[in-house]
Amino acid sequence: MASKVINKQSKVSVSIYENFYFNKSLSLPTVIKEYEKIEGQLLKSRYLACITVKFEDIVKIEHLYGSNVYIDILTRITQKLKAIKKKELRGKDVFVLDLYDIDTFVIFLSSPREKTTQLLYHLERIAERIRIKLEDEVFNLLYPYLKGYSRATIGYALELMNPMVSNMRLITQLISNAKKMGEFSIVKRHFISRYFLQKIIIEKNVSTFFQPIVNLKDLTIIGYEALSRGPKETEFFNPLLLFLAASECGLSFELDRLCRHKALESSRKIKTNKKIFINTLSMTIHDTEFRGIYLKELLKDLKLKPENVVFEISEKLAIDNYSLFRKSLKDYTDLGIVHAGDDLGTGHSGLERIMELHPGYLKIDMSFTRDIDKSFMKQEIVKALVNLAASIGSEVVAEGIETKKEYEKLKELNVKYGQGFLFGKPSEKLSRINKDF
Repeated sequence: MASKVINKQSKVSVSIYENFYFNKSLSLPTVIKEYEKIEGQLLKSRYLACITVKFEDIVKIEHLYGSNVYIDILTRITQKLKAIKKKELRGKDVFVLDLYDIDTFVIFLSSPREKTTQLLYHLERIAERIRIKLEDEVFNLLYPYLKGYSRATIGYALELMNPMVSNMRLITQLISNAKKMGEFSIVKRHFISRYFLQKIIIEKNVSTFFQPIVNLKDLTIIGYEALSRGPKETEFFNPLLLFLAASECGLSFELDRLCRHKALESSRKIKTNKKIFINTLSMTIHDTEFRGIYLKELLKDLKLKPENVVFEISEKLAIDNYSLFRKSLKDYTDLGIVHAGDDLGTGHSGLERIMELHPGYLKIDMSFTRDIDKSFMKQEIVKALVNLAASIGSEVVAEGIETKKEYEKLKELNVKYGQGFLFGKPSEKLSRINKDF
């Protein structure tokens, strides 16, 4: 009986991988399938170069979500690589899957059109071009599953023809060396990213964008959330990438500190009594240089009333010692600064935080807002949060409102405040909200 179950599972597994390997419209041949073309390039040029593109992290997706999800993601990555090859590389370049490692794609580069062109000088540049084209898209594809900073490992190598060694061995050796170069490159990329982040922090090269927060009843602006962006035209303009990279490099505290300071400075633009919501990590609340008299003088210099400042404390990091945290938080509340529980529903212990910290605002994560008009479960959860907030004297803000139906349902559920693309996208200018919906 057990053997029948195993055989059935094996057949299913083989079927899944056959669908990926042999679906001509979506997928790729292996090295063996295209061996004659690859060997032909080696014989013609007397050398052979290749680029390898490996995804170390997607094997985790197969273990966590199953082979069907894994194959779907691999297929979507294949489509993206095909598009990059079509646009950036030559038609004669051979694009295949590694025979033994289906998380690895291999592009064998054909000889340059001009005899004077040395492919050796262009390999690193080609690999970097592929990385840049691929990085954002792959991150956006993998993040919902892995919740981390996933990068493609891009390697490259070149092998000379050697009549003493079989061509098959030279080709497998070439792929192996390209993979090793990819492993080296990913370590190098980590240190380059760390250096770039340090440079951003030293040069204070972050910008503050403002997104309006509105009263859902009459659509008046009650305040703005200050959102940080890295340098334009770089991968770190994406705030999620920026903060994930900072966490990976051990620079979360330094970056968060800078962003908070920049947000306060940029708030000079707000000349009315509107609230300014500023994101902060739980660890930076303990920053001794940003509390007490220093903060009081800073707010005075910036002409900001403390009661108009709201610190949004992210739910994504655990608070290990609530007693110590409350003690640090008191330096802010004594000035009149209010704090909000941000991203409610996505963190380690949302209800525990509410119980321990009594936030002035509860910010409902966009995962609860999205399509709330279609989900009875989401409606019941939000309804419960609204009742909880009323009983402890907090106000509810719904994030990520994008459709009129979401807005109408949230208003019906007595959610008082909201923000999202429906009203206005983040902007460096304090723009008016969109009411045409």
